[in-house]
Amino acid sequence: MLTALTGRAARQWAAAAVVGCSARGGARALSDITYDAGTTDVDALIEENLDKTTRRRKDDSPLRLLTTRREALALYREIWRVTALFDWPDDKGRLWRDVLRESARVEYEAARFEQDPEILNRLLLVGRDAVHQVAEKFLAKRQQMIDQAEAALLSGQGQPPGQPPLPSTWRA
Repeated sequence: MLTALTGRAARQWAAAAVVGCSARGGARALSDITYDAGTTDVDALIEENLDKTTRRRKDDSPLRLLTTRREALALYREIWRVTALFDWPDDKGRLWRDVLRESARVEYEAARFEQDPEILNRLLLVGRDAVHQVAEKFLAKRQQMIDQAEAALLSGQGQPPGQPPLPSTWRA
């Protein structure tokens, strides 16, 4: 209602409102009621009631925390999906999939109790970027290997090195 009133009408309305409440918004005792509020009192009351920033919750970290948790969980799931593509063993005989997943788990545990939103957002951005780079490099290398295998088969060289022999029905 105060936003619709301007100038003198707003001041008169606010002066009438001052009778029942204090400048802080709480109820006044009868001895504290002022019937002849000055323009500074009225202006302060109007500004206090129109200023919405004072009513906002100062700490919105629980909301931000839920968003950060959701993003962290989404990134972790994406890591698991991408690492499922790495199904060959390393030098020690462990699957790369398991090595990469264990490394991601260690990173998550290291940042588990981090409270700074800036650091958390940076970790999420760097992690997402790393997952996308790994996926792109994997797909590029996979396409390169497919192209090499097709070129070797079309040139009549037979099977590329390191590949099991194709059944005779598959050969051109």
